[in-house]
Amino acid sequence: MTEFDGSFAFDRLFPGDGEMSVRMRAFDWNASPLGPPHGWPAELRTYVNLMLTSRQPMYLAWTHQLIALYNDAYRPILGDDKHPAALGSRTADIFGQDGYPGLKPVFDAALQGGDSVMFENLLVPLVRHGYMEECYFDVSYSPVSVAGQVQGVFCSVTETTERVLAARRTRTLADLTAALLSAGDPQQVIRTVLDVARANPQDLPAVLLHRPAADGTMTLAGSAGLSPADAAPFRRAPEAWGVAQGAQVLDVAPLPTSAWPEPVRQLVLQPLTTPDQSQRLGLLLLGVNPRRELNQAAWDFLNLFSGQVAAALHAAELTRHLQERNAELDARTRALEGFAELTRDLILETDPYALIQTAQRLVGDLLPGSATVYYEPEGDRWQLKLRTGEVHDPALEQVIQAGVPLEQARNLTIPWHSGAPYYQDVYDPATDSQPLATRTVASTATIPVVVSGTVRGVLGVMLFDQRRWTAADKAVLQSVEGSLNLSLQRAQSLEKIDAQHRSISKVNEELEAFAHSVSHDLRTPVRHIKGFNALLRRALGTPIAPGVDRYLTVVSEAADHMDTLIDALLDLSQSSRKPLQLGLVDLGLLVEHARKELEMDALDRRIVWSIHPLPMVQGDADLLRQVLQNLLGNAVKYTRKRSEAHIEVWAEEHSGDVAVWVRDNGAGFDARYVDRLFGVFQRLHRSDEFEGTGIGLANVRRIVERHGGTVTATGTLGEGATFGFRLPRT
Repeated sequence: MTEFDGSFAFDRLFPGDGEMSVRMRAFDWNASPLGPPHGWPAELRTYVNLMLTSRQPMYLAWTHQLIALYNDAYRPILGDDKHPAALGSRTADIFGQDGYPGLKPVFDAALQGGDSVMFENLLVPLVRHGYMEECYFDVSYSPVSVAGQVQGVFCSVTETTERVLAARRTRTLADLTAALLSAGDPQQVIRTVLDVARANPQDLPAVLLHRPAADGTMTLAGSAGLSPADAAPFRRAPEAWGVAQGAQVLDVAPLPTSAWPEPVRQLVLQPLTTPDQSQRLGLLLLGVNPRRELNQAAWDFLNLFSGQVAAALHAAELTRHLQERNAELDARTRALEGFAELTRDLILETDPYALIQTAQRLVGDLLPGSATVYYEPEGDRWQLKLRTGEVHDPALEQVIQAGVPLEQARNLTIPWHSGAPYYQDVYDPATDSQPLATRTVASTATIPVVVSGTVRGVLGVMLFDQRRWTAADKAVLQSVEGSLNLSLQRAQSLEKIDAQHRSISKVNEELEAFAHSVSHDLRTPVRHIKGFNALLRRALGTPIAPGVDRYLTVVSEAADHMDTLIDALLDLSQSSRKPLQLGLVDLGLLVEHARKELEMDALDRRIVWSIHPLPMVQGDADLLRQVLQNLLGNAVKYTRKRSEAHIEVWAEEHSGDVAVWVRDNGAGFDARYVDRLFGVFQRLHRSDEFEGTGIGLANVRRIVERHGGTVTATGTLGEGATFGFRLPRT
């Protein structure tokens, strides 16, 4: 054994200028159980020297008293509560009140049996910053022998606390996201949130969720982690909580929970609001983990958790509002379904009066007890052409049959000149100079019948029970109006559409051949690339050099992207090959459905929709749905970088066609390249900015052209874009 004395020997044994080297050189070893360093065995001196020159946290417990020696890298694990007093102290004295009782069997096994052991993410509670702390470590315990006898235990340690907490919190957020997907109403959202919180009592030891009551106060809707008695004081939130702006930390009386012996003493108050903060959806109180500091990572987790809860409640509220709006849409749908049912046998009908009679019967079915009349101007009078229903007044019946002078019947001339429906909630007989009508008629609606942009006549609806025209009533009549006008145009459009079918048939044949080529000629090499790439990866074995792994990943991703492009091309070809299923299409209904689908994927965004009334057109509903989904989807995608996206949809009706426009305030495009927009695989933005295949707009153009229409686009880079399409009336 080498004798060490003098400063040179200490410098060799405790090398360097690190804190622990300096402390060990100054430590009074003569007063410790280890004795003076010159008497230490060579093995001990070697391990001490190894520790002090290493950046890996290391701890050496020497002799069966487990006297502690450690390096600079280990010092943060001890914290200010244990360092520097731990140096030269017994391990049982250092960790006796926190980590040592659980680890004593490990030290005993190493000292008595020479056993080595390793743990990953081992939970070791430690008091190192004034409180019992939840800590995790990757650690190995190895016996150190001198002359064949175990004299100590060497520990190599890596703290993994932040990694374990991050994984646990991420798993909770992922579970919450997945569970909320099936929560359709506020009560389901609340139950889901509390169930997910109960699965992570460490980070969410206590949860209280409040919702607005009818009187505007915040009332407890549910809790997790607390007994009913402990939750009772929180049944009604103080008024100050209800108007709180931003998150707050509240000190509370101790609340026992299940995860730790220590009670929760702090709650984080999180106001739950809509994205624009215009509506208070509720309050969320989250217990602070008593064994962890409320640091930035903990705040990030609580903010993300609360954000998901607020988004889910907002979506549930939106669903409720949408259900109310759907009542009007349902009325419109019933009108369309009724018209389709009544006209299924009139597909080839070219007699306009037969179509108008069908519309009259439909109105009678949808508005029971009503009567309808259809007038056309002839000379200086309005002449009755068709009627349905009973008026229950012989005198009024005589007036209806005789017709009325053109200028006296303002109920007819107003929609004739304006081209818009005219409603009277309370019928004014002076409108038509017919005082006899006051005895029976309560409300009236007159609707222009338009063919190719020209008013042909006026359809009148009479109600005999006093009532106001509701939004649903007007939706029914407007839907019938649109359906009728389109049906009257159908006969004129049949031949044109037939000619378009013939011109497109040749393109369809070419696309069918192309689709066949894509399916077989292109997919086979892509499949080979992916297959041989996988074989090459297996042949290389593991581990694979980072550069090689990157190359193989790039090849695999490129092949997957090629598959996506092939699928998109097939969709493009199918949109041209599929026969048009012509019928009456409610563009407003298609836009509403597309918007609802897009909003579900953008709940974390602020999107302001401005959707104006849209007309009914004749076309293929499935294909036109693709057009609107593409245009609205692009508007949502390219406004992603805006803090507040604005998307506007409107229509312009002309004598020969109908134009539909979609405008946004997104990324826009350079107008010099507008001609490239609707081409296959043409993109004006990098794929790392905005994803896509470059085929969506090409598909839009192909579908619109099949309907005899055209597409157009305008835009300014960085300011937004406007896309539109025109469909012919005939």
